[in-house]
Amino acid sequence: MTNGGNAIHRGTKSENKILFLVRKNPGSIGGIQRNSSRLFEGFSEHFDTERIVWKGPEWGVPAYFPVFYHKAVAGQARLVHCDDAVTSIIGAKIRKSSVKIVTATVHGLDVILPLPWYQKKVTDSLKTVDKVICVSAATSQQVKDRGIPGERIEIIHPSAEIVEGRRPKDSILLEKVRRLTGVDLAGKKILFSLGRPLRRKGFDRFIIDVFPGLPDDYVYIAAGPSRKTPVWLKALRPLIGNRNYDLLRLASGCDMVSDDLKRLSGHPRVFYLDRISEETRELLYAVSDLFIMPNRTIPGDMEGFGMVAIEAAVRGLPVVATGIEGITDAVVHGENGYCIAEGDSAAMISTIVALTENPDQLRTLGARARAFTLQRFSPESNHIRYARLFESLLNPHDRNTKTGSLN
Repeated sequence: MTNGGNAIHRGTKSENKILFLVRKNPGSIGGIQRNSSRLFEGFSEHFDTERIVWKGPEWGVPAYFPVFYHKAVAGQARLVHCDDAVTSIIGAKIRKSSVKIVTATVHGLDVILPLPWYQKKVTDSLKTVDKVICVSAATSQQVKDRGIPGERIEIIHPSAEIVEGRRPKDSILLEKVRRLTGVDLAGKKILFSLGRPLRRKGFDRFIIDVFPGLPDDYVYIAAGPSRKTPVWLKALRPLIGNRNYDLLRLASGCDMVSDDLKRLSGHPRVFYLDRISEETRELLYAVSDLFIMPNRTIPGDMEGFGMVAIEAAVRGLPVVATGIEGITDAVVHGENGYCIAEGDSAAMISTIVALTENPDQLRTLGARARAFTLQRFSPESNHIRYARLFESLLNPHDRNTKTGSLN
C-alpha cells in the first residue's frame, strides 16, 4: 500500500541516526503506547534507530530525565524524537545544549494538563523543539493557543494496527464470552466501549442518559484496565489541597469513575469489566454490533484523537461517537462511524437503533469502516509522513527525495 506515490525506499538505512525517547512502556495498555511501538518498529526497518524507554510508573519519569539527557547528548543520533509533551521537557534541554535536532509528538492531555508550573514548562519546551507533531487538529489548536507558530506544527494522525477481518458473530463466540465474563449475550444487540474509565470517556453518562432509551434487547458493555490511586498520592492530599490532588490524579490516569460504573452495572443489561485480557478484548470486539465512544467535555482534560475508534473500525465494527475534540479526526462521519453532538441523547439513540435494525446493512457498514480506516490510517502512510518530516529536518537542502514502496 502506498500513499500518493511516495514512500520509504526498502532495503536502505538513513545515514542519520534517530533516537526515540519513550516514557511509556511500549508493551503496556494504551493507544499512545501501541502507536509509538508501531512507529519505532516501522522506522527500524529502514533507518538507523535507537530507543530509550522509561518502564516505571508515570510519576517517576522525571527521575529518568538525566538518563534521557546524557544518552541523547553523548549518542550519535542527529535527531531526537520525544514521544509526548512530557518528554519534550528534557528534549528542549537537549536541543539547547547540543546540535541535535529535536521533535516531539503531542497527544492532548499531555499539552493541556492545567498545572501552572507544568504549563510553563511544556509551553517553553514546545517553543524550543524544532517541530511539534500533533495527533489531531484539536491538539494542534491547543499547541497554537500556547504560542507555537503554525509553521512549527505538523499534524500526523496515529496509525491503525493491521488485524484480520471481522469474524461472523456466532454461538461459538457468544459462548466463549459467556465463559470468560459470565455475560450471556445470546439474542442481544451488543454495544461496546473500551478504555480507561475516566470521566471524559463518558461511560457513566451513556448508561444514565442514553441506554434507558434503547429497546430491551440491547446490552451495553464497558471494559478496560483499572488503575487505583497510588498510596503516595493519597498521602499528599492534605499537603497539596483538593484541587492539586485532583489534577495529579488526572495526570497519573487515576481520575476514574470505576466505582460509579460498578454501581451502574447493577442494571441487568449493563456490564462493566475491568482488567480484561487481550483475548477478552478481541472477543468483545468480535461479538459486538457497534462501538460506542460517548465522550464528554471535561475542563482540563481532552480526547486528543481516539485510538480505540480506529482500532474498532479496523476490526469491522462501526463507531458511534460524541463529535468532540480529536474524535472528529478519528471518526469520519459516514465512513468509519458517526459523530453525534454532545448531549444529544435522542440523536445517539436514533442513530444506534437505525444502524442495528438491519444486520445486512450493519455488515456492509462494518466492511466499509474497515476498508476506509485501513486506507486513511495505515501504518505505511503514518511512517511515510514521519520519514518525510525527519528527512526534511536532517537534510533541509536535499531536494532529491528517494521514492519507492514499502511492499
